[in-house]
Order: sequence, then structure tokens, then C-alpha cells
Amino acid sequence: MAITLYHGDCLNILPTLEVGSVDAVVTDPPFNAGKDFANDELDALAFRAFCNRWVLDLHRLSPINVISEVGKDDKIIREEIERYFEFKYHVCLNYTNSMRNGAIGYANWGLVLWFTRGGRVFHRYKDRLDSAVHNTKGEFEHPSPKEVDHYSRLCHMFAPDGGTVLDPFMGSGTTGVACVQTGRSFIGIEIDEGYYNIAKQRIEAAQAEMIQAELAL
Repeated sequence: MAITLYHGDCLNILPTLEVGSVDAVVTDPPFNAGKDFANDELDALAFRAFCNRWVLDLHRLSPINVISEVGKDDKIIREEIERYFEFKYHVCLNYTNSMRNGAIGYANWGLVLWFTRGGRVFHRYKDRLDSAVHNTKGEFEHPSPKEVDHYSRLCHMFAPDGGTVLDPFMGSGTTGVACVQTGRSFIGIEIDEGYYNIAKQRIEAAQAEMIQAELAL
């Protein structure tokens, strides 16, 4: 299981990766919602151009599955990915200790879209993945941390056993930790140095935990 981390802009790094080196993409890209990270506060045209560039790079790499969390009112990310990959299904990330009634329906849940190029589900779960929300403020700071339980199941579902998962927007490293836990190789890219360092530390800690668990057997 190989872990490769890049500190830099994915628009510069993705073109350097070898075609066929990635089996699946599991990512949480900027939603253009104005949060405190790069490329999250652009006008609509600039955001569409940004999305088109990274999706085109993914198309060149030819992963069999692309899994992207998106905002619930997203159109741009989905439309740009659908230029090159077939949309297959929605997956709900259910936050079991905080999902509540909104004005209409439910609030505080995550929406994941599954796109493919001849891919499939390798280990099937239901279309709703359940996990409690954990407060990470005592561990690290990030404006949009994700649940490892959710992303572990996404990696398990959409990447083959022993395969390689790419996250071009690594953030605090949740996808990388999920890959360590599920026995997948991981390629992560993060533009922000602070978040890159957090991701590196979390992934290294997950690797150490796995080694300790194996030694205890």
C-alpha cells in the first residue's frame, strides 16, 4: 500500500500523474460556497472553468469511478463531470447524531455523486451511509472536516481491493486515512500548506495505528 502526498495546486500536479495510475477518485472539492479555502469564492464562470480543468485532468487519468461530494444545490460540478463520465447514482451521507428536520425535509446531510467509466461497486452498502458526527476541533482545524467512517465505506465501495484512490482536494486528509484503514493506496493533493501538514500527520498516525494493530495479532 503506497501513500503519495503532494503540496500544491492540483491543476499543476494532476497533469504529471501517469495515465492508468488511479483506479478511483474519492473527493470533496470546493463547492464555491465562500469557505476558507482556495477556489471556494469565484464567480460562476470562473468556477465552471476551474471545475472543467480538474475534471479534464481526471478524464486523462481514466479512473473507473469518480466519487464527488457536492453541495445540495450544485449544478456546475455535476455538469462538468458529466462531460466525461457517466452519472450513475446518488449516495446520502447520513449524520446520525445531527440529522434534523429543516423547514422542508431534512437538514445536515451530505450528498455524494457516483460517476463512472465502465466501473462498478466492489463492495455494496445501502444508498445511505450512516455515521455520527465527531467534533474535530480538539484534533485539528478545518472549515469542512469529513467523517472517516463515511469515506472508508466510499473507498471500500468504489475502489478495488488493493487499488489506488486519488483525492485532488485532500483537505485534512480524511480520504487518505480511509485508504489506510481499507488497504488501498492513496494519492493526495492539497494546495494549502497548513491543511497539507494536518493531512500528513493524520495519515501517518493512521498508518502507525494499523502497524500496532497488526503487531498485536
